Amino acid sequence: MKEFDLNFKDIVEFARDVILVTKSYPIDEPGPEIVYANKAFTELTGYSQKEILGKNPRILQSDETDAETKKIIRQGLEQKTPIRVTIKNYSKTGDGYWLDLSILPLRNAEGVVTHFVSVQRDVTEQKDIEKKLEILSRTDPLTGLLNRRSFDEIAENELSRFKRSGEVYSLLMLDIDHFKEINDKYGHSVGDNAIQTIAQSCELNLRLHDKMARVGGDEFCILLPCTNKSTASVIAEKLRKVILSISLTAENEDISPTVSIGVSEIEETDIDHTAPLKRADDNLYKAKEAGRNRVGG
Repeated sequence: MKEFDLNFKDIVEFARDVILVTKSYPIDEPGPEIVYANKAFTELTGYSQKEILGKNPRILQSDETDAETKKIIRQGLEQKTPIRVTIKNYSKTGDGYWLDLSILPLRNAEGVVTHFVSVQRDVTEQKDIEKKLEILSRTDPLTGLLNRRSFDEIAENELSRFKRSGEVYSLLMLDIDHFKEINDKYGHSVGDNAIQTIAQSCELNLRLHDKMARVGGDEFCILLPCTNKSTASVIAEKLRKVILSISLTAENEDISPTVSIGVSEIEETDIDHTAPLKRADDNLYKAKEAGRNRVGG
């Protein structure tokens, strides 16, 4: 087997991962001082080696950098132990990117830690995919509203807040009248358009802290924090009138969808978040039985 030389400096310089070397002391400003940055660092961050040498890695962070992550990094530097975290940094132009960050202490011949080497892998694409998957898991793909799972979590949290503070909240259950007939006569694309239009109209007429979800085919639920039943009924009536003004066109015909809405308020005796939902649902069907296009409760 032939002997050959490995030029580790070239390997590090042209590695795809970002590699930074800093002095181990001081940890606080102005340290830890950067003494080396490879080519991948300049390509990712936009900083030249001349700009970065002598500075410290904090220039890549912002006020948005997770405080707990920064605490973990500091503890590792103080204790001179290996660190591995995922952190969001920022380029010279202010663009954010995510890193899988490993920091290792470097010791001299006497075993003293003199430097830290930071190996950083850009995982922005992976984080973006994770974020998209998280959004998909929590939202309804047709309307962009919360899905049933997310709404249940929010409603459960609101019940816990009510138990602590006593501040009441209300719920609206909203259902499109004769939706099956719209679907059957005009097709699912028209039905989907009706669902999307009604969802958007409701959102535009709700308060910022109200939460709306699509919980069934043509059924929606709205949580109204810090709202009693009387006020909730006023909001429900406003939504009913807004939807009544909607006009859709299909096959050269005008479609004017209407909705029925059930209202309920949290009660002291409710033991879980489904109790007020059940009352709102019951009031919804009372509104339908009374002739539809009305508020029940």
